[in-house]
Amino acid sequence: MSHKTCLGPVGPGEKVNVFVTVPMPDECVKLMTDVDPRVNVIFDKDLIPDQRYPADRRGQAMEWTPERDRKWNEYLKEADILFGFDYRHMDNLRDFAPKLKWVQGTSTGIGPSVVKAGWPEKGIVATTASGIHSVPISEFVIMSMLCFEKDIFHLFDLKSQRKHERYCTGQLRGKTLGIVGLGKNGRLVATLAAAHGMRVLATKRTTQGYVPQNLGVDQLYAPADIKKMLPQCDYVSMTVPTTPDTYKMMDYEMFKTMKPGAVFINNSMGTTVVQDDLIRAIKEGHLRGAAIDVYEKEPVPADSPLWSMPNVLMSPHSASCCMYEDANIANLFIDNLRRYLDGRPLRNAVRPELQY
Repeated sequence: MSHKTCLGPVGPGEKVNVFVTVPMPDECVKLMTDVDPRVNVIFDKDLIPDQRYPADRRGQAMEWTPERDRKWNEYLKEADILFGFDYRHMDNLRDFAPKLKWVQGTSTGIGPSVVKAGWPEKGIVATTASGIHSVPISEFVIMSMLCFEKDIFHLFDLKSQRKHERYCTGQLRGKTLGIVGLGKNGRLVATLAAAHGMRVLATKRTTQGYVPQNLGVDQLYAPADIKKMLPQCDYVSMTVPTTPDTYKMMDYEMFKTMKPGAVFINNSMGTTVVQDDLIRAIKEGHLRGAAIDVYEKEPVPADSPLWSMPNVLMSPHSASCCMYEDANIANLFIDNLRRYLDGRPLRNAVRPELQY
């Protein structure tokens, strides 16, 4: 881990100002406040909107007045740490926050934004929420595969027609899942899929020195060998971050390489897929369908063909949201805050050369 992720230690008499920039429950903010007497947590309810639902980091609509802008900038000026992003000042954050050393992100895929804004060169360390969303995301993958195996579309159709008509389903046991990107999310997907009796293949950025079975998969492929993996898979799950190497990597050629009748599942980033090519592969009948949580454009336009495709499950970028997220992300931050105070390396620090 880079030496730049060790930002302390903080002396006994020093104060550390933490500015919370996103909606969080009061009880989670209190946990942050109670970490250490040296920590001063700024959570101004006049500036932070109420959550619309658990794990909401946007909040209800709020009118932004000049007075609120003035208060916000005053807090930025004194902040050593931000919990959450300040999207209005991404590119010029250092100008508004001269003391800022570290930003704790509340999502996983913040790397490209951080690198584009030039934070590493400006001495601002960013840490991600990597691992926090692994459980709900992996369960979304299992749910999606079961929906296709048990043909939930047919069940809803029968119900709408008030028909009691027996039918036959498939099963996950014996099927092959291909995981594109064996990170924290991918490894938990592999564990759950293996528990269902599936054969699990995966790509990983670096494969040298790794034993597939020790990572919970049957076979491991380098990214360059993904076309050797895809034709074997009944299901393909995307769990890669957005980097120059993964940007729009799943195009028509890749979808045609997949096994006929396979199902594509994407809950990584919409930028990793050429969405029109996916739609084409499904319409042509090469793919059985898809389960999608992330899209090229969000919200999905009303005229998108996806809305009318009966063999496509659509989730509104919510596969990662879970009622336990608020507490989990608070605990991750608290662990990192203690590391900061002690001068120990921070968890999940963005590596600029990888963009995650």
